[in-house]
Amino acid sequence: MNSFEMVSNAIAKKLEIDVTTIKPESTLEELGLDSLDTFDIIFEAEDKLGIKVPNDQVDVKTIQDMTNLLDQLLAKKV
Repeated sequence: MNSFEMVSNAIAKKLEIDVTTIKPESTLEELGLDSLDTFDIIFEAEDKLGIKVPNDQVDVKTIQDMTNLLDQLLAKKV
């Protein structure tokens, strides 16, 4: 499972929406994610991926922004 699928599945579960409605260009706002929901998704990703996302780097507006951030941190871990 790639980071986009992981994030999409987590958002779909949290918001109880169909995962197929989530696109990389979807904004967190249009999906209905508030800042607390966003951090919950990021914390879940941290646990699954074994990474730490610095709070000052959490400036994401779209699903693609979030997956790019996770992918960058994961690449640094390797």
